[in-house]
Amino acid sequence: MPNGPILVLGPNASGKTTLLEAIYLLATTKSHRAGSDRELINWNTESEEGVPAFARVAAEVRRRSPIQVEITILKESTAQGENVRKRIRVNGVNKRAIDLIGQVNVVMFGPQDLDLIVGAPSLRRRYLNITISQLDHQYVRTLQTYERVVLQRNTLIKALSDRAFKLRDESINDQFAYWDNELVNQGSYLLARRLEILSRMNELASMVHSKLTGSSQELSIAYKSTLFDSLPLQLDNPREEEIRDLYIKKIHDLRREELRRGMTLVGPHRDDISFLVGGVDVGVYGSRGQQRSVILAIKLAEVDLMKSITGDLPILLLDDVVSELDPERRRYLLQNVLQLSQQALVTTTDLLTIGREFLAEASLFETTSTGLLQPMKRTWKIGGER
Repeated sequence: MPNGPILVLGPNASGKTTLLEAIYLLATTKSHRAGSDRELINWNTESEEGVPAFARVAAEVRRRSPIQVEITILKESTAQGENVRKRIRVNGVNKRAIDLIGQVNVVMFGPQDLDLIVGAPSLRRRYLNITISQLDHQYVRTLQTYERVVLQRNTLIKALSDRAFKLRDESINDQFAYWDNELVNQGSYLLARRLEILSRMNELASMVHSKLTGSSQELSIAYKSTLFDSLPLQLDNPREEEIRDLYIKKIHDLRREELRRGMTLVGPHRDDISFLVGGVDVGVYGSRGQQRSVILAIKLAEVDLMKSITGDLPILLLDDVVSELDPERRRYLLQNVLQLSQQALVTTTDLLTIGREFLAEASLFETTSTGLLQPMKRTWKIGGER
């Protein structure tokens, strides 16, 4: 793919989103839209071509030195039945998923991203985790450990819940000591890192939003933690020791409630964020236009954030979002893409939504009826010019 802006034109269901999904998968090892790896496999190949069903994405990533990246998702049969396995290779060597994350950095912006504002808290946690994992290898390793700890701790909670009323607090605390300590250690790092990254993104997004809307109402990101009702920590310099102290107190205060409900109630896995404009939660009270402005500001701030931390601009993936914006926001977005001088893939079904300036600067591609990508061959007439 060429450097700079790239426009991909094609009708719906012609493979435009699949291209962006493949690049996103190489960067994060996850799809931005599929719920599981099974959904990425074309199961028809098994019956049509007589080969085991699989999906494979491979690319050469040009950074300071080129690297070959490949992800293969295979169906395999086990004693327990059919399963799906993901194999990752970097320069021909098998790697774990956590070793690949961060090799390629991407920012994805699609119509579904409006759900970051109005959707379930799990979507916002997923967004935070994927964004920070691209910037911090320790974060993704800690996150994996933390998720295992929560599962093990929940198993213990359920095992004790039926007879907890017979046990003294001291006995219960002794049985929880190891998993409480692990939960606090891993969770404190995750929370401190989230607060640090959000503080930087908050500043960047506020500036972008102000330029985009021309409004004096400031955009801010609020972190809603299960550890505290109001945040007593400095967002730009969170101290893990303070978080640990709050964490320990909270899990002891909620011990009986956790046993009653059968789950871990405190930690990053239950936290949330909200987006405020002028102090008002746009996820609850904002108009559709306000929500689109906020998510656009967040995504452009994410680009600046990655550049400031890694020194490199991420690949920007814009999946049919231009048509969703009004002319002013559309113009602002495309001008920013041109100014960034980064590799940015923009998909569209309609060239009329793309300005002439962008078309003049971008490399133009189109998808074929068979799903292939090729340089644009047709001459398109836009506003009286060819």
